[in-house]
Amino acid sequence: MKRLTVRLPEDVYNALAALSVRREESIAVTVRRLLSQAISEEAAADGKDVIIDAVRRAMRDVLKPAEDRMAKLAAKAAMAAATSMYLNTQVIGDLGRKDVLQIYSEARKRAVAYLRERDEEA
Repeated sequence: MKRLTVRLPEDVYNALAALSVRREESIAVTVRRLLSQAISEEAAADGKDVIIDAVRRAMRDVLKPAEDRMAKLAAKAAMAAATSMYLNTQVIGDLGRKDVLQIYSEARKRAVAYLRERDEEA
């Protein structure tokens, strides 16, 4: 073991002495235990940060392809929906209806209301 001399404020020394009495151990044993515990906790905190960073990177690497795929599917769905909307409007107009824009506007309002509904309401 190595020897270390430390100067403590009186209140800290008194608290340390009282703790040693409660634990029925010498002040030296109490100090060694507290220092070991503090060092272990500090090392664990440092290790935790490293682990958290590694997990975040791994999750990002795993989720990125899925995110990209979902973005591509959403873009395709938007294109299909816009095409369908245009074709429906065109067919209604071709059938001779003069109120195509009013029909479109009403359909859009209903679609927005439907999308705002909660899953259990739909």
